[in-house]
Amino acid sequence: MNNWLFVLTSTAILLILLFRVNVYIDLRFSRRKDDDYVAVTVYALQKLFSYTIKIPTIKLVQYGDLPWITSEIDTPHGSATTKVSREQRFVRKSIKLLFYNPERFRRLLRVGNQLIRGYLRYANSLSQGIHCEKLEVKTIYGFEDAAFTGIMMGILGSLTEKMLRSIHNRLVLDAKPCIKIQPVYGHSQLEIELKCIFRIRFGNVITATMANLINSLHREATRSG
Repeated sequence: MNNWLFVLTSTAILLILLFRVNVYIDLRFSRRKDDDYVAVTVYALQKLFSYTIKIPTIKLVQYGDLPWITSEIDTPHGSATTKVSREQRFVRKSIKLLFYNPERFRRLLRVGNQLIRGYLRYANSLSQGIHCEKLEVKTIYGFEDAAFTGIMMGILGSLTEKMLRSIHNRLVLDAKPCIKIQPVYGHSQLEIELKCIFRIRFGNVITATMANLINSLHREATRSG
């Protein structure tokens, strides 16, 4: 009896500690002439557990008869390039379905829409517990036409305001965002640096996942009944 009580107590303590563990998501984006990449690092327990994925420059290549976008993904287990031939086969099959089997194509679209809606519901339930600990955006842009550069300054300022309002409504901001927009007149230039760190408790991930799974099973049961 004492052994069972010890096991239950230890399990309960472990679950409580696990639910309180903070998971950090470090998102970085760089857009420069010689250094374009997107990097995502997920870590917990002072980076005792860490995983990083980096997508370097996205290139436009000529594969077969078609221009195509390709990139190389860096992970802790090595690098992997996108499979252009497989992607082109998928596009060709989708086009054939659209013209020769439209009913099956519509079914695939419905399945895709269901997956997207499920992902959005999951993201919305998850966003309630996400904290933004750092948000830094630095943009340097310019055009040869000085008037157009000035017009873009107003457009970028308006878009930045809408983005910050949306972030404020969806996430908890733990630090004041730092947004810098620097126009350059007289020549074309575009550089973007984004650094963002999100924090969420592992317990929120578990509860959101369980809630999404229960809702999915309930909808399947309702549809079957």
